[in-house]
Amino acid sequence: MTKAEALRIIHSGAKEYQQNLVNRNVLFVTLHNGKAELFEASFLPRNFLHLTGVRTIHSSTAFYSMARRDRLSEKDIEFAVDGTTEKKLDVLIALMNIHVTAKMIGDYDSSQSLLVTDKLAGTVTSAMGFCKDGNYYIPNTALKTDIRTVTKKPVLRIVASFIKRFSDVKYIEMKYLAKGISLDDAVLRKALCDKVDFAESENNHQPNE
Repeated sequence: MTKAEALRIIHSGAKEYQQNLVNRNVLFVTLHNGKAELFEASFLPRNFLHLTGVRTIHSSTAFYSMARRDRLSEKDIEFAVDGTTEKKLDVLIALMNIHVTAKMIGDYDSSQSLLVTDKLAGTVTSAMGFCKDGNYYIPNTALKTDIRTVTKKPVLRIVASFIKRFSDVKYIEMKYLAKGISLDDAVLRKALCDKVDFAESENNHQPNE
């Protein structure tokens, strides 16, 4: 991958990040042993740099601002010597829709010596890593891999996902609902009652897959 190719991906990815994720919370919901488990992530402008895998002299916030305005040049970025930059950039655009596409979530198994993260959400082709930051998890890495190969068992199936802006009190937009799952389920209803505005989310949802 050339730097010119990398910049095209970074600039496009920054625009997708702006449109889909920045300054928003995402709520992933799983069911395990009859209980609903909730995972909440927070996406800030400064988090974008870590998903690209490039090295830069700019601050993470400045890097993102320049990227979404197509202001980065080849002199602003360097690739990691271990080849991870190219792998991250290969999946960057896909991961900008993590709130819709993620189907599994699990605890990182520490199998990669240089990777520091806590949770992974994704699919059989890509995953986004998250570390705990206060009440939320924040994204800190991107992986081109089958999520099942880098997580502890069990890897949990995501049954629903929601998104909201930081300014919203509750989640009002449902982005994913798995086949066979209903928000009328008593277990889900109880777990989500303080987090989700059910009336609004059911009016703003994606079709079941």
